[in-house]
Amino acid sequence: MSVVAPDTWRESAEFRYVLNDGLNRERDPAAGEIILLELADDDVDQANLRKGRNAFGGLLVSLLLHLWLMTNLSGWLLHEQGESLEPVIETKFAENLIRQEIEEAIPFELANPDERELEVREVTNAMSLGLAVVQQTPKIAAPAKQLLDEARVDQAKLPAYDVPEGLKFDDRLVVKGSTGEQLVQIESALDRVTWEIAQNLQESKVLVVWLLDGSASLTTQREAVAKRLRRIYGELGALENTTTIPRHERGLLSGVVMFGEKTNFIVKPTDKFDEIQSGIEKLPTDSSGIENVFTAVKQVVNLWSNYRTEQHRRIMLITITDEAGDDFGKPHLDAIAICNRYGAKAYVIGPTAPFGKRKGFVPYVAPEDGKTYQLPIDLGPEAAMAENVNLPFWFSGPQYEYLSSGFAPYALARLVSETGGVYFLTNMTTMAGLAPIGTFDDAALRTFAPDYSFGEVEDFAKDVRKHPLRVSVLNAAQMSQRFKVKGAPRLDIRVTAANFRQVATDAQKEVAESQYMLDAMLQAFPPGIEKELDREPSLRWRMAFCLNYARLLGNKTRNLEYNYMLATLKTSLAESDINTRSNHWIFHPTPDIKNSGVASKKGAQLATDLLNRVVSEAPGTPWAIMATRELQSPFGIRVEERFIPPPPPPSQNKANAAPQKPRPLFVPDPKPAQPKAVKPKPPVLPKL
Repeated sequence: MSVVAPDTWRESAEFRYVLNDGLNRERDPAAGEIILLELADDDVDQANLRKGRNAFGGLLVSLLLHLWLMTNLSGWLLHEQGESLEPVIETKFAENLIRQEIEEAIPFELANPDERELEVREVTNAMSLGLAVVQQTPKIAAPAKQLLDEARVDQAKLPAYDVPEGLKFDDRLVVKGSTGEQLVQIESALDRVTWEIAQNLQESKVLVVWLLDGSASLTTQREAVAKRLRRIYGELGALENTTTIPRHERGLLSGVVMFGEKTNFIVKPTDKFDEIQSGIEKLPTDSSGIENVFTAVKQVVNLWSNYRTEQHRRIMLITITDEAGDDFGKPHLDAIAICNRYGAKAYVIGPTAPFGKRKGFVPYVAPEDGKTYQLPIDLGPEAAMAENVNLPFWFSGPQYEYLSSGFAPYALARLVSETGGVYFLTNMTTMAGLAPIGTFDDAALRTFAPDYSFGEVEDFAKDVRKHPLRVSVLNAAQMSQRFKVKGAPRLDIRVTAANFRQVATDAQKEVAESQYMLDAMLQAFPPGIEKELDREPSLRWRMAFCLNYARLLGNKTRNLEYNYMLATLKTSLAESDINTRSNHWIFHPTPDIKNSGVASKKGAQLATDLLNRVVSEAPGTPWAIMATRELQSPFGIRVEERFIPPPPPPSQNKANAAPQKPRPLFVPDPKPAQPKAVKPKPPVLPKL
């Protein structure tokens, strides 16, 4: 192996060297070996000198490099801060973006008290004071889907709930597509129908179909229609000569149909007035108690659609009923579809729906004994599902069990709305004998109209799931319809020294059971749900939330305060107190809440604020009436203790008793026994 001279190896391009410990290491590229080269002393000195120079140069280069980096970095930071002073460039997107709609933003599940223990919300150490609790908790929960599926169709399993109370509205002309803007007598409604027929006759031939409810509760109304019929057709000029209607021969034809469980076609379309009147007067009564009104509408339009397609007549369906109908669902959707296909307009003369309830009643006078019986019927609700909690009011004042919603039953109102007809609210049989409570503001009430775009409960529930506030309201309302909270407890109690503790305990158990129900309903409202109030776009739902949540919170406070006051009486009074100063307890409302804890006080304050909001934001509506009634009595409870002296002992009564009369010497013969009066058989009540 040849050795390269020191002066020439550094300049050779085939080798590289590394200075580390004074030794030069070279690699022969061909042999792959490292050759150690020994340098002369002069070369070593020169190498050390170059090493020192290189170290100083490296330090200088490093210093210059750091200065350069600091200068550039500081300039970059200053540059970034200065950019904020310049105008910001915004990127705007076109309006045709694809937006993905979230169908189910909120899981719609009802709080199940079987899954976790429900708190009774007792005050601290309340058990030591004798606070009563529910020993056997009732099972009240049901899956949310079951509530949604059965809320409208299977509510017949629930007890009858009441009839709406009659209301007066401003006397004004209703417009097409109206779902009820006034309350009128049935005769006045028939006059409005006459005007509607006349308006249509000015433009086209018309087929009028009288669809009459065949139930026994509508007998009086059918008679009123028959009597009014001559005036109706007389004003239309259809009695003497049908050609008097301008530009049309036989311009008006009429048919009569009765509906119940089945549809009966009584009079085929004719221009003979006597046949029409006779058909209505002799209309048979349907005793099934079923009103398939939407099935009847579908069958009528399907059977007589040729009057539209061949004779180019407008079809007007005038339905007279006092119930909401039993075939809501597919028949309801089919009826609207076929009416729209042939341009048939639906007009309904019917009752108002009860506020937040489905069931009502009709007063029926039985001929067997002459007594009046209240028969349950379907009247509502005014929305796709009931949206109000069913709670009793405490203390003196109206219960508003008969409060009207001011709207028509939902299914019938939707039929009218979708076909462009008119719903006439009337004080029919269901309103007889009920005094009006005042006048609803028509303009304000229209703002609270339900959304009639939902043909099925499933569609309604799907929309509700997108709004947390509505989920809470609907859950609580459905639970209250199925599991009714007990009414106000005993507010006037008289006791003795022997029974006062037991009487107080029995009264406590009554409110404890109601409290359990209230706690279950309140679980439908998650913590902080009131923050969603201002995000809710619908005024109707906002007021429903305020009213329902406030009433639940207020009733909860009342129950706890009442329970605590009785517990205090049981433990603070002795038998001697009952005998001398406190044997009559009267419970009064008070704004002071001192017994049931800070949480109850905050809940009562929130309830008061929400109720006041309803009064201010929904004046002239049923929501405001209910809120005002709840605010009539504060949520605290105080006890007025009185003492009623007991009656004198029996010994004193004997001493002061009047002397007995002497016995007669001769006893007259006894009178012959009178025959026992035979009790009349209970009347057979019709199904409505």
